Amino acid sequence: MLRILFFEPTRTTKGPAIFLDRDGVINCRRPGDYVLDWSQFVFLPGIRTALKQLASLGLPMIVISNQAAVDKGLLDPANLQEITAKMHQALIEDGVQLAAAYYCPHKADENCICRKPKPALLQAAADDFNIDLTRSIFIGDSDTDVQAARAAGCVPVLFGSYDGPQPTPPANLLTTREVTELYALVAKCLQAREHV
Repeated sequence: MLRILFFEPTRTTKGPAIFLDRDGVINCRRPGDYVLDWSQFVFLPGIRTALKQLASLGLPMIVISNQAAVDKGLLDPANLQEITAKMHQALIEDGVQLAAAYYCPHKADENCICRKPKPALLQAAADDFNIDLTRSIFIGDSDTDVQAARAAGCVPVLFGSYDGPQPTPPANLLTTREVTELYALVAKCLQAREHV
């Protein structure tokens, strides 16, 4: 597990957080390829505005992402940290402060404890930032994100197209294809969790 903290956690009471997958949520996916350099990192259209809206909720925003390119020898951990630092700097210029990024660097066949759909990245972030996972949201674009969220006790929000085992997403899964709908969907869901 690669953990990048952008500030020292100081929260004294447990509270919710917003977790975000990276590729396909924050930046455009590179089909069949990886983001190996900052020049290949392209923010998803409209996501910077959506992240600024989400930041207004005042909750820790934490990136949770599988990055198998590291163990495949395609991406050096230092380069992943550099890409992450530049992404964070670009978002700071928008007024968006991420709390941290947690990456699994392992390949799928390594059977590690941290690769999504396993929940270890979310649990590590919860320990570091005193997060109540049951009141938190995980925005992802894949079935593994949904599974990881559910395994950790978070509410999954599927953003973009669905790649799960069924042809359509389950009826009880919060979904949106539109970046402009993310804030309202997440805010409504977080409010509902506060009253559970």
